[in-house]
Amino acid sequence: MDTKTLRRALEDAGLTGQQAEAYLTLLESGPAPVVEIAQQSSISSSRIYDIVRSLEEEGFVETLERDRLHARPREPVDVLNRLRQKSEMFADAAGEIEDRWERPDPRESRISVLKRAETVLRSTADAIAESNISLVLAVTPAQLEELRPTIETAAANGTLIQIAVYDDGTVDVPRIEGVLEIRRCCIPGPFLAIVDRRYAFFEPNVRSDRSYGITIGDEILSFIMHWYFWTCLWAQNERIHVDREQPPTYVSIEGFVHDAASLLHDDATMTLHIIGRQIETGDRVDIRGELARVTCGGHLELPRHPKYTDLAGQITLYVETEDGIVSVGAWGAVFEDVEAEIIRVEGIDLPEP
Repeated sequence: MDTKTLRRALEDAGLTGQQAEAYLTLLESGPAPVVEIAQQSSISSSRIYDIVRSLEEEGFVETLERDRLHARPREPVDVLNRLRQKSEMFADAAGEIEDRWERPDPRESRISVLKRAETVLRSTADAIAESNISLVLAVTPAQLEELRPTIETAAANGTLIQIAVYDDGTVDVPRIEGVLEIRRCCIPGPFLAIVDRRYAFFEPNVRSDRSYGITIGDEILSFIMHWYFWTCLWAQNERIHVDREQPPTYVSIEGFVHDAASLLHDDATMTLHIIGRQIETGDRVDIRGELARVTCGGHLELPRHPKYTDLAGQITLYVETEDGIVSVGAWGAVFEDVEAEIIRVEGIDLPEP
């Protein structure tokens, strides 16, 4: 590296142009009277003393009082650390710029493949921060810790959150305030997030020979990811945390029907609060009423213990409201009045024995 480039590097590390010139002059000449440093550089004799004193304060040189003030370079441990830290900062900045350049807005692209897995986590955090309906998440403990601040903010804003954590029982999975439910998944699997049903994020945590990630901004593809999450990562896994302060709450009809089927067969009466969207107009709707009937797949009557295959078809809830019967369908509903996004059980009345 030539002297001009080295001087520019020192300036990038925080020295002024005159400080860099004085320091390099001293490195070349070795210990010398301060006045000679001025003579060997372009720095005036009236400025050189202030420049040398400032270099001493920053740890680059030390001064010696003799017949004249002398200066000599200090062992460059601190200088080297400073330069290396700057180098790392610039490298990190370059990586961050690359990430932000590559990071697509899922609202503007249906699907994007990313080269850096880290970009997927950052994109997920951005989407979670803006969520207002629901979040389902499959993560390693380390990924959960990285996303935790954003998850806590989303929960405080009212987003309903379910988390599957890849853990063989050796990690103390934290309880996160406001999160609806956390389950333990003993078999390692991919990072997966589905935000507000519209956006999905995927990264292969295991069994991949290269780092990559996928972001999806499409409700149909997110729906496919939802079924993978529900059947492979959620439905059969152990519950480790449940928010008991919230009433029984579901972000999918399948989960509600699976849990409620046996109660309904025992003639329980359920009062539901359903938030979703009207199929015909797409408008947000908020309905309350008594569950009158459930149809599931090809069954006119709901099985007492429905299998997952029973729940894969059309499921319809018929809710008796003040304005009459409203039909409520699952994600992607076509024939019903309302597509349910959130189902809360506000009351259960069992018949007298």
